[in-house]
Amino acid sequence: MTQKNIGIIGVGRMGLAMARNLIVAGYEVTGYRRSGMDAFVAIGGIASGSPAEAVSKSDVVFTCLPDNHALDDALTRDGGILQALKPGQIVVETTSLTPAEKRAQAGVIAKVRGVMLDCPVSGTPGMLEAGRGAFFVSGDRAIADSINDVLETICPRTTWVGDIGAGAATKSVATALVAIHNLAAAEGLAMAAREGGDIAAVYHAISGSPASSAIFEMRGALMAKRDYAAGGGSIEGYLRGLSRVHETASPEGPTPLLDVTRAWYESAVDAGHTGQDQACIFEYLMETE
Repeated sequence: MTQKNIGIIGVGRMGLAMARNLIVAGYEVTGYRRSGMDAFVAIGGIASGSPAEAVSKSDVVFTCLPDNHALDDALTRDGGILQALKPGQIVVETTSLTPAEKRAQAGVIAKVRGVMLDCPVSGTPGMLEAGRGAFFVSGDRAIADSINDVLETICPRTTWVGDIGAGAATKSVATALVAIHNLAAAEGLAMAAREGGDIAAVYHAISGSPASSAIFEMRGALMAKRDYAAGGGSIEGYLRGLSRVHETASPEGPTPLLDVTRAWYESAVDAGHTGQDQACIFEYLMETE
């Protein structure tokens, strides 16, 4: 491994998981977050007082933020990323945004001679820590290859998918498929439950069979226990992701499963299922006549 100092702007739950993987592998990681960074420091991270300070101490910078507004603020604010970015310095942008937003932010970074890679993450923080996350990498392939050791330290499954924006588009595909598979798992287990089946036994029977899926096995376990606190994110948060996917899907092509899934997620949130993993869609189906 060629030693690189890594900066992470946004060491929340996902950024913290990225940092942990890097620190365990021996990288020095400097991070910034508007709120407390005690958890980051506790795992060996170096806290900085501003995005610019983290950038100035780093060879490669990751941004892991909630939305485009937060990214824009981190880039352009007083003490922001752009103030300290060195010519040719790489910014690995992991926020879930639209392809158009990714291309626009890459242009902003290019104006100060920085280089952005569009690298959304697929997976929960727990999946990253277990080595089961995936990076969808887009941008200049030679530049991406130059930091492949860093990317694979965070997510062993790292795939280059095309030019800037292709990563965001691939993340949209992943977001849609996860939700569709989740609703399918919930519908199947609800069918079994209504027929008097033991859903834990049904879950066990389907897992590992040709009818199973990674999402069935991950979230079906939560449905079988009817425990929605242990997953990787709230259903309302995932609904925001589905809305972003829906907005960017081509109006020229039908998205029937995405449309149906999004409608059921909206109904579940409207019915009060908030603050729970998206596996709680099973509970909403069980409540619905």
